[in-house]
Amino acid sequence: MKGTTVDLSNTWALVQSYYNNRSIAQMETESFNQFVDEKLPEIISENKSIAPKIEEVKVELEAIEVQRPRIIEADGSPRNDFYPMEARIRNRTYSAPLFLTMRMLRRDVEQDLKKTYIGELPIMLKSNRCWLAGKTPEEVIAMGEDPLDFGGYFIVNGSEKVLITQEVLASDRVILSEKTGDKVTAEVISTRGAFKGRVRIMRNKDGILSVTFPASPRKLRLFVLLKALGLKNDEEITKAFANTKEVQNDVLLNLENMEIKDEEEALDRIGKYVAPGQVIDYRLRRAQEVIDAFLLPHIGQGKDQRLAKAYYLAMMAERAVERAHGLRGEDDKDHYANKRLELSGKLMEHLFRYSFKYFVKDLTFQIDRTITRRRKLNISTVVRPGAISERIRFAMSTGNWIGRSSGVSKFMDRVNYLAPLTDLRKVKSPLNKNRELYEARDVHGTHWGRLDPIETPDGPQCGLVRNLSLLAEVTTEKDPVGIEKLLHEMGVKLK
Repeated sequence: MKGTTVDLSNTWALVQSYYNNRSIAQMETESFNQFVDEKLPEIISENKSIAPKIEEVKVELEAIEVQRPRIIEADGSPRNDFYPMEARIRNRTYSAPLFLTMRMLRRDVEQDLKKTYIGELPIMLKSNRCWLAGKTPEEVIAMGEDPLDFGGYFIVNGSEKVLITQEVLASDRVILSEKTGDKVTAEVISTRGAFKGRVRIMRNKDGILSVTFPASPRKLRLFVLLKALGLKNDEEITKAFANTKEVQNDVLLNLENMEIKDEEEALDRIGKYVAPGQVIDYRLRRAQEVIDAFLLPHIGQGKDQRLAKAYYLAMMAERAVERAHGLRGEDDKDHYANKRLELSGKLMEHLFRYSFKYFVKDLTFQIDRTITRRRKLNISTVVRPGAISERIRFAMSTGNWIGRSSGVSKFMDRVNYLAPLTDLRKVKSPLNKNRELYEARDVHGTHWGRLDPIETPDGPQCGLVRNLSLLAEVTTEKDPVGIEKLLHEMGVKLK
């Protein structure tokens, strides 16, 4: 058989044309822009009303504004023409001030309304809030910068810091796994805001279905929870599952082994665990609060979402039963459809949400202390900007992120032109580097075209730290409402 020759002389034409109107760090800057423009207002809306222990005072949070980077000189005067090169030379942080509109009410009467300074936010170079954004090469040179620099990093205390992309399991996605002892598990990581709750449904070899979720009783039967969620009788529970022989056999088996008669008794079974020794009214109310807050929060956290949660749990249990009978395959956790990559914007969202929680906590403390000491109460005296700035700066300086993650932020390597490029394309797995984890370290078929199969460090990190391929692109998060509306208009219906 004759060998064929391939002309590789024009291989780079595709790469060059791809990057003619794009930057190697474009996905990082787009992610950060989404964080500033969309996610920051969402975090503020999550905490829009703050009620301290003293009930007559309430603080309402409104719009947040992120300005361009500036510097405060030693004499206290602000200066707006603060460029990245000056931050490097003077060992300063290239950050922008945050201003939050706050309204203070006392006995429902407005006491104070002010747009107040609440802290500093490090700004990514070449993002929309950076002074370098949209500038011509000549203007960038006049600012003391390299026109070939692609940005996508931060300057903290004079050091160039890059946030390493984190590889995580996909949230709100059901994953089936089978363990020894013929036990099948269907689990989902349900996420809403800062809260992540793992909901797990287990089918034992005898066909009994149990469920666990944050704050739930141990060995809670699934059908007890379904009744607590509003499926009132055996007929409604049966109709929630597929009408196949294998699934219905397991449903009948679980119904026979259930001793709960109605919704109140099911709620009380949960209430006896979450509020032991309390009167029945309190137990019932506490059980409802736990179900609403901690069970599948991505569906909703209101009373009107309980039935939707019941049908979602039925779907998970149905998959576990089908897997047990060999009608469905086991999910591969290493498949890239079950993974998500958290870019700089998502990592900054996690960090800011954590820092803002402490700001709210400190704000309530300052209000309580001011009133207790009978001092004049206004917004300026109770806001401490350091509550946000210090935590963000510490995390970005040390690389210690929330959720016990380490090495998220690192010094950008400037040995040559390729070194910072690899830093920006690096992908880190959260798995423990001291464990063998052979399958997780292997090259998976779904890495093709997405991850470089060769570029990985030697030693304990081998296979856990990877690099994105040159033409691989990570999209930013999208609101599903528009997609759902489009599918509805196209006539797509759920079965």
